[in-house]
Amino acid sequence: LTKDEISKYTGEEMVNFNTSDKIDKPFTVLVMGIDSTASTLSKNATGNGDSLMMVTFNPKTLNATIFSIPRDTYVPIACFENQKENKITHAAWNGESCMIKTIENFTGINIDYYVKINFQGVVKLVESLNGISVDVPLDFCESNSKRSTKNENLICLNKVVQSLNSVKALALPRHRKTITT
Repeated sequence: LTKDEISKYTGEEMVNFNTSDKIDKPFTVLVMGIDSTASTLSKNATGNGDSLMMVTFNPKTLNATIFSIPRDTYVPIACFENQKENKITHAAWNGESCMIKTIENFTGINIDYYVKINFQGVVKLVESLNGISVDVPLDFCESNSKRSTKNENLICLNKVVQSLNSVKALALPRHRKTITT
């Protein structure tokens, strides 16, 4: 969605709208993964903004730059009283406009578009691809897509290159407790 479409779906006001249909200048997209387990994303769906990436694409050079923002980065949150500093993940509690304004203030980069996906969206995306091939870096177990930690619902993966179905594919990026870089 373009930023100006946010108000159409959420009723939130945004500034710095991109009104051009012709793409001849670089543009930036915020890709935001939220920790919602709902089956769909309603217009007011919120949660923690746990995966935050800015992708800037230059249509003249066909180059893209991706900048990932760690979820625990402390920044002034645009919509918190007095822009109180907090983890950037918490800006998503107040919707897309709060997250976009917070990141724009933090980086000085204008965000032209955004994409938001939740757990079930990742599951559906991977299902549409009939699974994905991944080099799993270690053996681990993680809660399922509904956050169930019951033993019978855990998703366990082994360290090996493998084809992951949608539920297993979600478990890998959600697992951060024992993966180190």
